[in-house]
Formats: sequence, structure tokens, C-alpha cells
Amino acid sequence: MEVEYQEVGYGMECSDFMRGCGTRLASYGYAVIGIDYEGHGRSKGSRCYIQKFDNIINDCSNFFKSVCGKEEYRDKKRFMYGESMGGAVALLIHKKDPAFWHGAVLVAPMCKISEKVKPHPVVVNILTKIEEVIPKWKIVPTKDVIDAAFKDPVKREEIRSNRLIYQDKPRLKTALEMLRTSMNLEDSLGEVTLPFFVLHGEADIVTDPEVSKALYERAGSEDKTIKLYPGMWHGLTSGEPDDNIEIVFSDIIAWLDKRCGAADRVISAQPIRLPGPAIRNFVPLSSSETREKRQKQKRSNYFCLLIGVFGFSFLIQYESSNGRRCPSLFVGKMLIVLLSILAKNEEEEFSTGPLSVLMMSVKNNTQVLINCRNNKKLLGRVRAFDRHCNMVLENVREMWTEVPKTGKGKKKAQPVNKDRFISKMFLRGDSVIIVLRNPK
Repeated sequence: MEVEYQEVGYGMECSDFMRGCGTRLASYGYAVIGIDYEGHGRSKGSRCYIQKFDNIINDCSNFFKSVCGKEEYRDKKRFMYGESMGGAVALLIHKKDPAFWHGAVLVAPMCKISEKVKPHPVVVNILTKIEEVIPKWKIVPTKDVIDAAFKDPVKREEIRSNRLIYQDKPRLKTALEMLRTSMNLEDSLGEVTLPFFVLHGEADIVTDPEVSKALYERAGSEDKTIKLYPGMWHGLTSGEPDDNIEIVFSDIIAWLDKRCGAADRVISAQPIRLPGPAIRNFVPLSSSETREKRQKQKRSNYFCLLIGVFGFSFLIQYESSNGRRCPSLFVGKMLIVLLSILAKNEEEEFSTGPLSVLMMSVKNNTQVLINCRNNKKLLGRVRAFDRHCNMVLENVREMWTEVPKTGKGKKKAQPVNKDRFISKMFLRGDSVIIVLRNPK
């Protein structure tokens, strides 16, 4: 048995999203250990807020080395496995102690910023000047990464329904830390000396395949392998059809086995399937856990807009009084454009954001399924709602499970499913756990 250490990508988590990967590797005799970064998955901290990228590197390095020091793993070979941002984490952990690791598997690693998406230096300079003032603000405009990364539509929706995965806009400080880390790593690719296997989908639009090619060409490793998969996207191990995922894992296991003295092992062609969610015909809306955070974000949006308007007006007056134009006016214009994005968040919540599901239910008279804190479920139609998810429902079917009481000493009775019809009711938003819509 050899040991594999997992580093996940930005916004992802280990307990569910990476479980399939860990299960496959474990089925071939590899012990798999993973960690949720601070603010990711089940770890504490502001969601997906990276104050300093070195903190992630130190946390992972210290944790993995503490595991390696245990008696059952002390004499085993140590490999790192990193996807996307996790690939950058793996390479930086290696740089801390180049002789400690026996190799790394890097899936679509974030180790260089593609020229196609690299921001203009002026934009980076503007954002850098305000990052310490509003480090946690979610103002970095991005496309839906889940739509862009995972090809299989069923797997895509399963990933989207995972509440531990961060799906909001990146925070300002986080985005700049990732940018700086990628640029610094790009300048030091020649210092990579450990054996590695880099894999990349040629149709990946999240991280450019040219990034992996640059790593392969410039790394100082004597043992390095690269494989590009035509037509595959960013999520090679979790977002592709099952046949493609099997091909990718076969290549990974073959590479690991060869370096662990197990090249003669027969690679199974039987895919390991994890149980899917119980309800496949409903799409998640939101939970009460995130509503308070959304309210705080809305309040900061209005404050942000006022600051931008005031700053812009001040700069215009200053320039007019001096009778000249200078870069500060341009900076002011750029800042107001950037900050005005925040004012649209409330409208987006109703048109394309989480609350759009309730809005569409009202407009189209479609059903929603609501899971409540009292362990009951409500299936009905929404007639009205507010931003706190307080709702007026009609034609509601309330469903719950009861265990009938039995006499003393008798065998415990089986649970019984019960339901009742309610023509109209009011539901408080703080009693809601999650809201799902019926796509039919």
C-alpha cells in the first residue's frame, strides 16, 4: 500500500466531491488522505476567502507530514494528487521540501495564467489598491465555472446540488492571491524536480491546456509525463461521461503502479459508481444557512455604490478645479464601473440567482418541494414570497414519517409515511432548509 495525498480545486471539498476519486484510488491499494482548505468544505473560516495563499500551503504541508509520520505510513511512498488549484498547491508543497515527495498527479493544474484570460496590468493595479479595504467583497465577475468545467449534465447538476461547494463570485482578495500565485509559479516552473504526470482535456476552457504543456516543457524533472485528452473538459475525473473517466483513471493508476513496483497489476475496467442523490428531478434553490450572508452582502452593496458615486464626483471636481486630466480620473471611472456591478446583485437574485426559482414558480405556476426544519416536506405552488424566503403556498401536500407506538416489550414498528392536503398556508423563511423546483 502506498499513500496518496489529495489537494482539491478552488471552491471544492473532499468529503463528497472528491470521494469518487479517493474510492477509486483506494480500490487499487492506495491509502488516500485529503484536507479541506480553510474556508472550503467543512473547514471553518469565511467561505472561499484566501487571505494568503501561503497559509494553504503551510496547512497542507504540515497536515500531510503529520500523517506521513504515523507508523503505518512511515515507510510508504508518498504521492500528491491535485486538481486545478490543487495542482498549484501540490507544486508549491513540493517546493517547500523537494526531496520529501515521490511524485505528483496533476489534473488540469493552475500553474500558469493563460494569455487568453490574463487581466490587463491596469486592472490588476486598480484592484490591488483596494484589496485591503474590501478584501472579502464578492465583486470579481466570472462565468459559471460548473457549467464550463463539467461536461456530463447529470454529474453537473449533482455537483451543483452539493451545498459544500462554493458557487458565488470570487472574493477580491482570493482572486488576487490566486493570480499572484499563478504568476509566481509560472516564473519558477524550472524549479519543479519531482516525478509528475500532468493530464489535461484539450477542450478545457477553465485552465488552458497550454498551461500543462508549459509545465511539461519547462520543469526540471527527469521523470515527467503529459497526456492531453481530445474533446474532454476541465473535470476529467468527475465531470466526464463514465467511459472517459475510466480512461483517465486507468492512465493514473498505470502511472502510479509503475512507480510503486506494481506495473503487472491488472487494471479493472469496471467503473466504481457512487450512489446519486435521492431526488434527481428537482434542482436546489437555497438554504436558510446562506440567507443571513446574502443580506449582509446586499447591505454592503448599497454602501459600496454610495462610496463609488461619492469618489467619482470628488475626482471630477478635483480635476476640473485644476484644469487638467490625470490617471486618477480614469481610476475613478474604472472604480465606479466595478462597484456598480454590485448594485445589480439584488436584481440578479430574482432574475438569474437563487430566488429566480421562486420567481419562476410564481410566474409559471409550477411546483416546488420544500424541506423544513421539522423534518416535514411540502409539495405545492408558490403564490407570493419575499427576499427572506417567507412564502404563501397553495394546494400543498405535507409529507412526513411517523413511527407508531407499540406496547412495552413489543418489537419496534416500521415507520409509516403520512401526508395531508392544505389548501393555503404561510411558511416562515427561517423554517426552510432547502427549496427544490420541479423541472417538468
